[in-house]
Amino acid sequence: MTDQGPEPVASSGAAARVLSGLEEATWVLAGFEHLLRSGALSGEGLRLQTREDHAAASMLAAVGLVVGDDRPELANGLLELVSDGSLHTRHQAMISTLRQVATSMGIVAAHDGDGWAAQDDDTLLAQGKSSALGGTMLAMYAIPSLEGLSERFAAGGDFLDIGVGVAELAAAFCEAMPNARVVGIDVLPRVLALAQQTITARGLRDRLEVRLVAVQELTDVAKFDLAWMPAPFLPEEVFPVGLRRVHDALRSGGWLVVGAGRFDDDALATSVTRWKTLRSGGTPLTPDDARASLDSAGFVEIRELPTPPGAPALYAARKKPTT
Repeated sequence: MTDQGPEPVASSGAAARVLSGLEEATWVLAGFEHLLRSGALSGEGLRLQTREDHAAASMLAAVGLVVGDDRPELANGLLELVSDGSLHTRHQAMISTLRQVATSMGIVAAHDGDGWAAQDDDTLLAQGKSSALGGTMLAMYAIPSLEGLSERFAAGGDFLDIGVGVAELAAAFCEAMPNARVVGIDVLPRVLALAQQTITARGLRDRLEVRLVAVQELTDVAKFDLAWMPAPFLPEEVFPVGLRRVHDALRSGGWLVVGAGRFDDDALATSVTRWKTLRSGGTPLTPDDARASLDSAGFVEIRELPTPPGAPALYAARKKPTT
């Protein structure tokens, strides 16, 4: 994280320009979302059909994401980003973010409850769909790189998804690992009802089970080979207790992967990550915090896994194998 922030604004005019710029950035996001939703922007590039499409593209041009006046095209960097197969995931993440902001500002009515319980079903569904890529990434990258997991999941393997939500991540993991069995836990009955819809739609009732249970109340012992634990979804008072329960629930030599917001970026990104994590009732976990917490819970072989730009930080840790 950089120590040097921007120069403090020195006049009301400068402050007004900063605030106007923030409002304009929100509209740029809305324009990007419009192009995705209308199909004008895809992994193949831009196909602008309407005046609204062209106006939205001009906003992206103003921030360098689109180039060309007569025949606008995606800038090379954006084209590379949207050609990696994650466009749908990014779209859903954007919808979730905008809806969370709207709920925070009182524009979208909040449900009773705090944190994620305050979000409506459409926001929860969008957030869940945006997480689906995480299940695929765990299967494609974590399992081959963490000792012993490839062999376990080739023969079957049991995966614990903590904070399963609408079960999109769990379903994606099932589809990527066809011999795996998955248990997902969550504390919100409303979200588990949505998860059941996902399970039914994907035909996964025989392999994917969801339970209404908090991680600090988990009683499984030596049941799972791999667990996923997203710190931004777990309260600070729950997280350390949950780590110990997950440690008990893993088989000897099993692995835990913890997802966390990044706190090593620039000052704005770090501040935003911390604020939205705390507001949603989650745990802001720095690299030092992650290592200390995992060590205290009895894990060994603690490491940070490589992730692409813009992705959460991932920390892997192992339950010590018995000899």
